[in-house]
Amino acid sequence: MNLIEEILFITGMAMMPYGIYEILKGNGTKGVKALLAGISIGLFFVELILTR
Repeated sequence: MNLIEEILFITGMAMMPYGIYEILKGNGTKGVKALLAGISIGLFFVELILTR
């Protein structure tokens, strides 16, 4: 993994909890919030697996 990818990965890891917090804080039904949070976490783990 090159330096730019490593910096972007670390930035994404640091920002993910805030993104999940914003999803859960926002307007919408619990089902939609859970779906968006699940997709976000799932995509993060896919990225983690593909870049390592």
